[in-house]
Amino acid sequence: MVAVLSSVLSDNPPDFPRKAGLGDRFHYFRGRSRRRYLFSAVAPAELADFCAAVVVLARRLPDDRLAAYAMTTLDHAGRPDDNRRPWPPVIPAGTVVLVHLLAESETGRRELIDDLTPASLSLAA
Repeated sequence: MVAVLSSVLSDNPPDFPRKAGLGDRFHYFRGRSRRRYLFSAVAPAELADFCAAVVVLARRLPDDRLAAYAMTTLDHAGRPDDNRRPWPPVIPAGTVVLVHLLAESETGRRELIDDLTPASLSLAA
């Protein structure tokens, strides 16, 4: 499932990682359920090292929040989990790549994407 998003904004970054000197590595996104999901920023070149995860592509806003514009699940081989909607073959410069590793099952990853996707948008399921 690849979601194309228009207005999913990150919450304020967690205080503890910033105070511990980890900078801007962690970000929260809040779903319609009001649940917060923790994502870790990774270099685009590192994305191939992840599998069975949720991936978000985002742009940085002037207030340092992130605006997610695409989201997908990665299968157990690290490939985007849907070939019906294109995942960018090259991630544009300036894009923040985030992964969520805490969803333990395919169902959990799909539910997370459903929760983060604005109700007005439809997804290719």
